[in-house]
Amino acid sequence: MASAVAVIAMLTATPAHAAPQPIRPPDAPRYIDHTEWVYHGDRATLRVFPTYGGWLAAGVFSNGAQNYDAWAELLENAPEANTLTMQNQFFCYWQLASFTNPGKIGSWNLEPWRPIVSNTILLNSGCNPGGPDDVLNW
Repeated sequence: MASAVAVIAMLTATPAHAAPQPIRPPDAPRYIDHTEWVYHGDRATLRVFPTYGGWLAAGVFSNGAQNYDAWAELLENAPEANTLTMQNQFFCYWQLASFTNPGKIGSWNLEPWRPIVSNTILLNSGCNPGGPDDVLNW
């Protein structure tokens, strides 16, 4: 009986929120050019368009402060994106976009309906886990 209650609680829970919205330093460079919500049926996608400086700053050699400055800037543009799954997808793109999507220029697509998964699955899925071509069962 206790496990049934736990399952029901898990299925009816609201999306996990990321940490409280970080405060962006006033002199921080702009990493995000703009964001745009698009809908495919009942599924939403937040398209994040980095600035040229954002593309240059992102990568495995960026520091944690840049990650959080960019995340704070994203939340200034789209505060409803402050969920754990979208933060995980954003940080995946920020750190590894050149490896998970080589040569891609344009947007990073963050989707609130994606599951929260391990970093290994997140990387194997190209930063967007749970899609039809995903390998969640690895």
